Amino acid sequence: MVFRLQILYRASLLLPVGVALLSSIFVTGCDRESHEKSSAQTCGTVQFEVVGSDYFSIGKLCGVDVAVVRSVVGKDTLVHRFVMMDSSTASLGTDLRRRSFPEEWLLAKVLRIPLKRVAALSTSQVGYLLRLGFRDNIVGVSDGNYIVDSVLYERARPDHGSASDFVQSIGYDADALEKLMALHPDLIFDFTTGGDYDNYEQIARTSLPLMLTSEWQENSPLAKLEWIKLYGILFGVRPFADSIFEQEKNKYETLKNLIASSVTNDSVNPKATGGRDPIAHSPLLTSNFLPPTKSCPRVLAGMSYGGVWHASGGSSFTANLIRDAGGCYLWASDSSRELTFSFEQVFALAESVDVWVNPSMFATVDEIVALEPRVKSIKAFKEKRIFQNDGRRGRGAGNDFYEGAITRPAELLWNFAKCINGVVPGVNSLDTTYTWYRNIYNF
Repeated sequence: MVFRLQILYRASLLLPVGVALLSSIFVTGCDRESHEKSSAQTCGTVQFEVVGSDYFSIGKLCGVDVAVVRSVVGKDTLVHRFVMMDSSTASLGTDLRRRSFPEEWLLAKVLRIPLKRVAALSTSQVGYLLRLGFRDNIVGVSDGNYIVDSVLYERARPDHGSASDFVQSIGYDADALEKLMALHPDLIFDFTTGGDYDNYEQIARTSLPLMLTSEWQENSPLAKLEWIKLYGILFGVRPFADSIFEQEKNKYETLKNLIASSVTNDSVNPKATGGRDPIAHSPLLTSNFLPPTKSCPRVLAGMSYGGVWHASGGSSFTANLIRDAGGCYLWASDSSRELTFSFEQVFALAESVDVWVNPSMFATVDEIVALEPRVKSIKAFKEKRIFQNDGRRGRGAGNDFYEGAITRPAELLWNFAKCINGVVPGVNSLDTTYTWYRNIYNF
C-alpha cells in the first residue's frame, strides 16, 4: 500500500508523462486483480454417478474421472479423493489448482491411468483384477499362500523360477514397506480394519500411491460387485467393467425374483407348535421377510466362543444373502452389522433352527464340537444341515469365497439358495460349477 502511494505522488509531479504512467499502473493493477479473481473460479462441481455402494463414489470433474473412497474404522470414516488422468490429459499438467479444481479436491491423489503395475493386498482386490483380465498387472500380494488362482499362486511362491513374472508376497514384518517400495507400483490397493495388521499409515507416510478399498464392508452382493466399475476406470476398461456388472446384476435379480416367487416351504409346522411360531415369539429380535401365509428355512449364522455367540447383524452381507436366497434369518429385523448373544439365548431357539451357516472358520463337525459341545442340541446340527463357505479352495490356505465369489454374485446366490432350500429355480446363464458353500457333513 505504501509502495502504491509513493508512485501516485511521483506521478502527480510528472504531468503529462505522469498521466500516462498512472493510467498504465491502474490498467496493470486491474489486470492482476482480474487474473486473481478468474483463477479462484473453479471448473465446476462433481457430477457423481448413481451407484449402490455406500463406500465409493465415481464421477466427472473438470473433464476427468474422479473417485471418493470411504472406509469406516470404528467410529471414524476415512475419506480419500482420487483424480484419474490418462497420458494426454496429464500432459496438460497435473497441478489441480492450476486446473481450477475446487478447494476440497486440491489434496486429492492424482493417478496416471491406465495402471500397469499394482500391489493388491486383499484377496477381494485380486478377484476384481482377475475378472477383468489383469492378472499380469499384479506384482505384489499380501500373502501368496492365500491366493486361490493357480497361476498367480504359483507366481507368488518364494521358489518361483522366473523373475519376469514373479509376484512378491509383502507380508507384515519389518521388511514389508521396503518390499513395496522395490516394486515401484503405480498403485497399492490396501484396506483397513482398525486391527493390529493395518499397515496403511506406514505406507501413506511414503511417496507410494495408495488406495484403501472397503468392498468387504458392503452389505449386499451387488454392492460388492459394483466396485468393479472403479477398477474399470483405473485400468482403462470401464465399458467392459460396466458390462460385467450389468450382466451379473440382471442374472442376480432374475434369480432372486424366481426364488421369492417359489418359496413355499413350510419349515415351521403350526400343528407341531400349537399354532405358535417359536421364532416370532422368541426373546430375541427376529423377523420374517415373507408374508404370514408363507414360511421359509430359519437360518442361524455364526459361532460361539467362550459362551458368547457372534453373529452377523440384520443389515449385514450375510443377512441380505440369506434373504435373497429365500431364507428367514433369525435376526433379520436387527439393523446392526454384528451381534453378540450368550449361548443360552441362542440355545432357546435351538429347536427352531433349520439351517446353520458360516460357523466361523471351522471345516468339520468335530472341530465345532471340540470348541462348543452344546451345539449338538441345535436342530440344524442334528439334521446335518450346516453349511460352510469354503467349498472352493486354493492349493494353499486360500478360500475362493473371498476372491472369486465377489465378482460372481448370481452364481453365489444360486449355490447358497440350493444349500438352504434343497432346490432352486434354474437360470440358463448361470455357471453352476461354482459351489462356494458346502455341507460340512459331506467330506
